[in-house]
Amino acid sequence: MDENKLFLKIIEDRFQRFKDYYMPMNSDFLSLEQQSMLAGFLRTHRNEGVTLFGGYEDAERKQVLFMPEYTGVTDENSALEYFRSNPDECPMALIDVKTPRAERGKLTHRDYLGALMGEGIKREKTGDIIVGEDGAQIIVAREMSEYLTHNFTRAGRVSVTAKAVSIFDIKKLETRIKNEKFTISSPRIDNIVSSVFGISRKDAQEAVSRGKVFVDGVETVKADYFLKGGEKVVLRGRGKAVYLGEKGTTRKGKVVIEAAIYL
Repeated sequence: MDENKLFLKIIEDRFQRFKDYYMPMNSDFLSLEQQSMLAGFLRTHRNEGVTLFGGYEDAERKQVLFMPEYTGVTDENSALEYFRSNPDECPMALIDVKTPRAERGKLTHRDYLGALMGEGIKREKTGDIIVGEDGAQIIVAREMSEYLTHNFTRAGRVSVTAKAVSIFDIKKLETRIKNEKFTISSPRIDNIVSSVFGISRKDAQEAVSRGKVFVDGVETVKADYFLKGGEKVVLRGRGKAVYLGEKGTTRKGKVVIEAAIYL
């Protein structure tokens, strides 16, 4: 059995146990690729208490929640409200990491992730890492919380302090977005990725074919896929943007598009 089939079987088995025991359950944190693979499963069971949840709006790494009808959980927003009222049932914890004043702004996402891996924490036990000027907030599986509070003392070459806080204390970092216009031949995904992320069209086509491009959270592998406007586009390893649609045409018949690029 290949890795993808094994992953899907694990999720399906977890769903079956949920149906048998009728109690809240959850998966590990999933990458964008894994979430994309589950698109069909999630559509099939969307009315049975199955939803994705990452701890905050716009999270990238998410768990699959299996929630009984009595919880009222049907989507991410209702999950957030349920856990706000029932914090002890939330399968996630938030670790607030602080750096010394003299070291502020020096650590990156890579530094924090590397430190977690150095502590033996598997990637599937960690959600998003939200990096700020004075440290980071790291979403982790609830069972990792106590260990990290006592043992997460260094990231890169910097000494840090860590404490567990409420998942609802996630900092609302200011999202920096820049709107830009581009001229392309047509609103195909390869053209849009090439222009928005500043890579060649050949590299954009290769990124699409290799499963590195996601549209509204779903892996897109056809370079000739046309966008309509309003879609969130992610190029793994390069960034994300929202395609805002066509804004006109040039005298030579080229299409003018606009995108909101996350900085």
